[in-house]
Amino acid sequence: MRAVVHDRYGPPEVLRIAGVDRPVPKADEVLVRVHASTVTRGDAMGVRSLEYRFTRVFTGIRRPRQTIFGSEFAGRVEEIGAAVTEFPVGDEVFGIVGGASAEYVAMRESGVIAQKPTGLTYEEAAAVPDGALLALTCLRPASPLRGKSVLVYGAAGSIGTAAVQLLAHHFEAEVTGVCDTKDIELVRSLGARDVLDRFGEDFTKNGTTYDVIFDAVGKHSFRRCRRSLKPRGMYISVDLGFMYHVPLLALGTRLVGSRRAKLGIGRYRKEDILLIKELVDTGKYRPVIDRTYALDEVVEATRYVESGQKTGNVVLRVRKASPGDQPESPDKHEDEVPA
Repeated sequence: MRAVVHDRYGPPEVLRIAGVDRPVPKADEVLVRVHASTVTRGDAMGVRSLEYRFTRVFTGIRRPRQTIFGSEFAGRVEEIGAAVTEFPVGDEVFGIVGGASAEYVAMRESGVIAQKPTGLTYEEAAAVPDGALLALTCLRPASPLRGKSVLVYGAAGSIGTAAVQLLAHHFEAEVTGVCDTKDIELVRSLGARDVLDRFGEDFTKNGTTYDVIFDAVGKHSFRRCRRSLKPRGMYISVDLGFMYHVPLLALGTRLVGSRRAKLGIGRYRKEDILLIKELVDTGKYRPVIDRTYALDEVVEATRYVESGQKTGNVVLRVRKASPGDQPESPDKHEDEVPA
């Protein structure tokens, strides 16, 4: 089968398409024929690990442990192990698994996999799990959030667009988004009550305070945001911070002061992807796609993700549509961000 592989760390050019063995599902595993995958910021960081050395603790010290690229997928169950009961052959599914940018993946049925929301194409479904699950688990420590004021910095990214929707429609918070000028109307359409243009207004200087500030791109700091937090407010960052100081800061602010800093720790769990599927099915969550690329264009797609300019998600089309399949989404460079 064809897959995106990399056997060393480096720039996006280390990625290549290669033929690898098709996985054989174990007794408790399903084999999924992948129709679509994505390129996430985490995927890109795992490739260019020279700049993100801390990730090597998880990905491999000298070379990648997981040589097949990708994590999000959507596709159809092709084969099941003898002990599988949840997914019959032919089920349309989506989820998270290492090595998802390949024509086939095998994973345990108890893993982060669920039936695909019926209203989504494969490409739309592939763009859901990572951002949604990371936002959900990073925000939970600040619960209960109902009625609280929450500012999302980086509200137009994969995690940011997920956080705005979850806060507005699941946690029932009052959401303020901060994003680039071009994304203001999108973020508002996702449920943000107020949207600030990061080029036109510095939220840390306008005098408004919030119960929670969620830095969905890891570009701010607790020191800069502290005065924008209400007493007993919480700053949550998805990044370890300069010199990896955020975990120490989180410990210190638990002991001193009324405002807390916290490192958002994203987790992928079965029960959470089932919750996200329910939110999609009930119209409370929708994927945001910036661009779609063919699998062969993975280097170009990864460069774009690294540019920091993407809105929402970047999708890889792993399998071309054939008669009876869902129609393909628009061409690769067409703007796919929902109105």
